[in-house]
Amino acid sequence: MLWLLLPVCSQAQTVEADSSITQKKEHRGLARWAKKLTEIDTNYVKPNMYNMQAMAYSDMMFNIYKLSAEDENGENRQSLYFSPYSTLHVGPYIAYSIIFLGYTFNLGRKETSAGRSNMYLSIYSPIIGIDYYNQKGTNNYRLTRASGYSSEESKQIHKMAFSGIDTHLQNLNAYYVFNHKKFSYTAAYSQSGQQKRSAGSFMLGFNYARQKIKFDHTQLPAFLLYDNSGNEIINEALKISNIDYRYYSVNLGYSYNWVFAKNLLLNMTLTPSLGYNVNKGERLEFNTDLFKYTNINFDLTTRNAIVWNTGTFFAGASTVIHTYSYRKSSFSVLNALFRINLYAGIGFWKKAAYRKKK
Repeated sequence: MLWLLLPVCSQAQTVEADSSITQKKEHRGLARWAKKLTEIDTNYVKPNMYNMQAMAYSDMMFNIYKLSAEDENGENRQSLYFSPYSTLHVGPYIAYSIIFLGYTFNLGRKETSAGRSNMYLSIYSPIIGIDYYNQKGTNNYRLTRASGYSSEESKQIHKMAFSGIDTHLQNLNAYYVFNHKKFSYTAAYSQSGQQKRSAGSFMLGFNYARQKIKFDHTQLPAFLLYDNSGNEIINEALKISNIDYRYYSVNLGYSYNWVFAKNLLLNMTLTPSLGYNVNKGERLEFNTDLFKYTNINFDLTTRNAIVWNTGTFFAGASTVIHTYSYRKSSFSVLNALFRINLYAGIGFWKKAAYRKKK
């Protein structure tokens, strides 16, 4: 009977050996893929020596929301401009390997910005990166300007407190760096590595944003709602109470690191984007309605950074200007966001390859 089992055992051993070989090939394939994600030209880029980084982070935000509406015949256009109280936010930022997480809280007056918070999550590698940003603003806005009204009061509006607008913005951006071996985007915006020689690269990205706005027009001052005779003058399209839309876009831009002194670089990035808006409840379908001009938008993101980095200690400043636009036949929203960041930090827990051997 034993001789009948020998072929079965031999076959099982062969299957096990083949499985082991397949697993080794898969592991080698994953290792090659992981190596490709971190492959750089060390003549241009010095890799990060540490597994972890910690930094103190400050965030100053300037934001403008413009709500506009007009009649069906394109006349009687009215626009309202809102801006939050621009207060200083600070908070911790911690990084492990390629994952970065930060949260900032307000240092300003509680009565003006208690409802504002920001959260950041990033994943960086030399070749690809992902940025996630979450911003909430509640009872934090001022009415800064109104156009399309004839009353003298409307022409004198200046930073008038307004509690009738709440906002929530979520933004996810993923990008691919073409010249990732010689150009380090992370050296400018995550301090995980150093640019040794000046270099630039084209970048291809995808952006997803969700914007929610709650607007109560009844909270507007009376001279924007009625004339002296008590007749209503506000455009009907401005009486929208909730805006909830998703925004999908692709962008192609260029980024350049200028190394102008030892351990110092200046980055300039410009990424135009072409996007498509979808309202909550609408389905994104490839039909004749997909390419309505009111759903397609052109937006722009610019970034600048100056960084000092010794490899262990780093400090710097960066700015981001981003526009989000939404429009329908008689109503539109423009959100222009300008952010200034200041930070300083340190790397710790050296990677094995950079530890001194005793």
